[in-house]
Amino acid sequence: MINKFKNNTKIKTISILSAVVLWLYVMAIVDPKETKRFEDIPITIDNMKELDENNLVIYPKEELKTDIYLTGNLSSLQKVKKENIHVYGQINNPIEGDNPVEGTNRLYLKAIVDESVTYEFKTKVITLNLEKMVNENKQVEVILEGKLKDNIDNLNRSMKTVKVSGPRTLVKSVTKVVAILNADNEENDFSTKLNLIPINENGKKVEGVELEASSVTISASMLKQKEVPINLIYNNQNQEELNLDNYKLSQDKIVIKGKKEVIDKIDSINTKPLNLLDVDKNTVNQVLLEIPEGISYNTKIITIKSYKVKKITDEFTYGVGDIQIRNNENNMDVSKLKIPEDIKVNIDYINDNQKILKSDIVLYIDLSGNDEDKQTYDIKYETNYKLDSISINPTNVEIQQ
Repeated sequence: MINKFKNNTKIKTISILSAVVLWLYVMAIVDPKETKRFEDIPITIDNMKELDENNLVIYPKEELKTDIYLTGNLSSLQKVKKENIHVYGQINNPIEGDNPVEGTNRLYLKAIVDESVTYEFKTKVITLNLEKMVNENKQVEVILEGKLKDNIDNLNRSMKTVKVSGPRTLVKSVTKVVAILNADNEENDFSTKLNLIPINENGKKVEGVELEASSVTISASMLKQKEVPINLIYNNQNQEELNLDNYKLSQDKIVIKGKKEVIDKIDSINTKPLNLLDVDKNTVNQVLLEIPEGISYNTKIITIKSYKVKKITDEFTYGVGDIQIRNNENNMDVSKLKIPEDIKVNIDYINDNQKILKSDIVLYIDLSGNDEDKQTYDIKYETNYKLDSISINPTNVEIQQ
């Protein structure tokens, strides 16, 4: 029986047509009354000009919306669209305050809707908080950031205060107006424009206020930096009993910072006088520096240590093939140079955990400025190592006539 009904198209068609006819009857003849809710309808305030004339604003600033209930015949309600509903009202006797007296700061709502329906609000009266628009001068402060912020010597700004306008509560919450400067990419004096930011006592930006100026121009003069050697100054009168190679500072150079006119006059920094015989051989001893006035430096501690220095003496033998010929601009016949088979080189140096090899010292003859009457050329040397002394024997070579 059920399967027979499912397969009967005629019965299905009659059922659908019956339902449509019944619905048309209800809509055309019965058309029942119903109530429909529309949410978040924007509210227009008709007397905003009155608020502006009294320097009043709604605070906190908010987008005023309300819910409205429309009642009418079903056919009429189906024609109503949300965007066609206009809700408006006036603020009665606007005054400043969040706890106004009876009859003030109340927004009485009305609506314009289709004539075929009636309306009712979820809340027909809204009490608003109004505040005066005020303005105050606030201090402008430049906040320095970055690793090189201490390199700024002097800072000037185009304004010391700026006018802040807005609702009284917000303006009062502004403790100062700041501009943030990062000087990490600056080495020389510079000028730039920075955005101004109003902040509260917690350092947070205050939204909803206006600044008379959005930026401030600052000009900064930078301290100059310079690396100079450190001179070890000692007060021992009998210098013969001292071997200065036995004493070593933790650093032999220092970066100083100061005004250009002061920095330019400084070529080195001296230690305060030391009695080197009092320097403990077993510990690291702190050294004080003679720092001129107006000069700063980042090094916290400089030390000196005494230790036994081992001097090394070495001898190397060079042959004809070991000698370089340089700057032979006039294409001199180098075969005329009487270079000895054995050239002795003696060196003295301090053992600094690095042994100097023969290959570390280059011997050469410089033929630049070749003079036809010249009879001898000096044997010169070149090395990247610090030598206490060096002797070359013989010291020169003759030209074969």
